[in-house]
Amino acid sequence: MRLVFISTMSGYPWGGSEELWSQSAARLRAAGHTVAASFEKTTPVSPKLQALAAQGIELRLRAPARGALSRAIWARLSGRPIKDAEQAWLRAQTPDLVVISMGGISDGWHWMKFCREAALPYAAIVQSNADAVWVRDDTAAKMAAVYDGARAVYCVSQHNLRRLEWQLGQELPKACVVWNPNNAGALEILPWPEKKPTTRLACVARLEPEAKGQDILFQVLAQPLWRNRPIELNLYGAGPCEQILRKMAARLHLANVVFRGHIAKVDDIWRDNHLLVLPSRHEGMPLTLIEAMSCGRPAVVTDVGGNAELCVDGETGFVASAPAVGPFAEALERAWARGTEWENMGRAARERVLQIVPRDSVGEFCEALLALAEYARK
Repeated sequence: MRLVFISTMSGYPWGGSEELWSQSAARLRAAGHTVAASFEKTTPVSPKLQALAAQGIELRLRAPARGALSRAIWARLSGRPIKDAEQAWLRAQTPDLVVISMGGISDGWHWMKFCREAALPYAAIVQSNADAVWVRDDTAAKMAAVYDGARAVYCVSQHNLRRLEWQLGQELPKACVVWNPNNAGALEILPWPEKKPTTRLACVARLEPEAKGQDILFQVLAQPLWRNRPIELNLYGAGPCEQILRKMAARLHLANVVFRGHIAKVDDIWRDNHLLVLPSRHEGMPLTLIEAMSCGRPAVVTDVGGNAELCVDGETGFVASAPAVGPFAEALERAWARGTEWENMGRAARERVLQIVPRDSVGEFCEALLALAEYARK
């Protein structure tokens, strides 16, 4: 089989959204299939992309869009790929299946439109979706047509799949939920940390409040009730808004907020922290939630993306009804009131992950892609 993977990620060398398509590409190449991938060029080039090339995957690095009215914006308006050269490259691949990996619902619809018009069989992966995103009627109709033309549409949570159907104004009978790769099976439940002298909360997320909502959490912790409690908030991760968040913490006089940076080993995070706090404004199915629960830690999350599909309110953690200060403060207060139950809730969280998260999501996805490619050949 000949498969082509198109990543629409822009502005970052790599991210969690890239793991499913890249690991699937590597698995399929190792099985003897012909695989190519297109990715927007960044400086530096991610070592993970270099590893794909070393495994025999043809890697095409697209030039990033530039200009006042960038080609990327024009592509979104016109529904055409960024450059004609990319169209020619994709046609020359004569793929049995094109897999288009998108961070949001519109990131790659111009690629889908081209594949549909060029009679190239294609599937789409939608890694995230925001409840606040809506498109106008004319654009929604065009997007619905290209989604409907896909061999399959993969979302990473039921919430995001249902939301996509509402945004497009129609059902997607060929849409289903897929799990991203995760290391849940390899993680062990960790001993419960001592709470003295502080209870330690961990926010493990890209430092980008537009998506991850750290500003919501800061405003909650700035409330008088929380200022007087013996807690420490540890922020793990990097991102484009680190300095803004540092300034916000300083303005709110949050001396108990610590920026820990990127930590490579998940165990090193959850050996020392008691509770995951994830005030996201939009999500897919966050790997950090799967990892925290696998290590035996409960969570406080917002009801976006797949959060509430994995975290059961009152049993394995607590779910805020909306990504806003009031609802998140209410959920965090409920968590605090049941602090003596966190260790048991963490055990229940681990059991839930082991029950519902597949052990080999990449293998299952590869089988699905090969079935689509085989069907397209007939």
